[in-house]
Amino acid sequence: MQTSPGDSRAIIITEIEQFGGAERSVLALSRWLYQRHRRNHIVTYFDRCNFAQYATHPLQVIELKPSSGARNKIAALRTYFNQHPPNSPKPLASGYQPALHATLAGQRAFHTLMHDTPSLFGDQDNRSLSTKLRIAISNRIIGYGLRTGGNTIVTSEYLRSECHKDFNIDAKIARMGGLSTQTQSPPSHPVNDQLRMFSVCRIEPNKRIDWIIRALAELERADQPLSTIIDWRLDLAGMGSLLPALRNMAQTLGIGDRIHFHGFVPDDDLERLFAQTHLFLMPAVQGYGIPAIESLHRGIPVLLHRESGVSDILLDTPWATVFSGGEENMTPALRSAIDGILQGKHHAVMQPHLPSEDEWAERVAKLCNWL
Repeated sequence: MQTSPGDSRAIIITEIEQFGGAERSVLALSRWLYQRHRRNHIVTYFDRCNFAQYATHPLQVIELKPSSGARNKIAALRTYFNQHPPNSPKPLASGYQPALHATLAGQRAFHTLMHDTPSLFGDQDNRSLSTKLRIAISNRIIGYGLRTGGNTIVTSEYLRSECHKDFNIDAKIARMGGLSTQTQSPPSHPVNDQLRMFSVCRIEPNKRIDWIIRALAELERADQPLSTIIDWRLDLAGMGSLLPALRNMAQTLGIGDRIHFHGFVPDDDLERLFAQTHLFLMPAVQGYGIPAIESLHRGIPVLLHRESGVSDILLDTPWATVFSGGEENMTPALRSAIDGILQGKHHAVMQPHLPSEDEWAERVAKLCNWL
């Protein structure tokens, strides 16, 4: 097993399967610490995506590589913890499972980034009794670990409320940012001959890409079809289980030629898509929603659901169209957002202050007593 210096700050991600929002935030924190000469490292059971390849700074990733089974994994984590002096910086668990395993491994007074709570783990209404019981037991164990002295850190009011309900703890809010620093004068994206809309996410049910497609189809079926007002297209970036079904849906609804599914998009191509975008769409239910902040940093207005935690700070600006309720509210919200883009309403006011990655990382580091 690899070891790390006793003064190095450990960030625990029990399973690194793919590079997503949680992994992105961990890299931002690690980079910020590195730039301030604070040693840090990642601890994981298995790194299946070569996590260090996404870093722009030297990054140590310690793979524990336990045998299969939860007992062996927790035993490996316990062994790792026991190797470090008692006065080492307290570790930071990144997520629900790391908090559970750290507690079961006997770690106390650790800190936690709670990216998602059980309410965001799929469809609550269709959970079996055994699943509900398992989650209730896990919540009780995690709650004990979280109350042993460390700070629990979340990104939104919603997650803070859920942490109080599930774990009986008062979490601290650190608003995650999009780019590393705040952009003072974001570029403008005037609409010329074509309205470009964009969404980037894992193509899974909670992202509600189907809502977007059906809403656009409904706008095309209106008395005055959207395409008679402005030529338009939607670009979708990301992989996921619903990709084939959504492609078929777009074709069936008669708008398949206007919706472009790009799959996985490298960073350079992602920047190109953002540069061409006039409206970013994110109707997902999620703990936060960094892409909305990234879009605004780039001068792109956003449409999002109130069930995205980032909506907490975007309720009172024309740069964001925030809607509530079910899918029936998606079409009028999209119509309103498009009208605002075509009329240039958002450029009439200053953008709200947007948190940056660096601001978030500094607050997390202070809450972890890592400075």
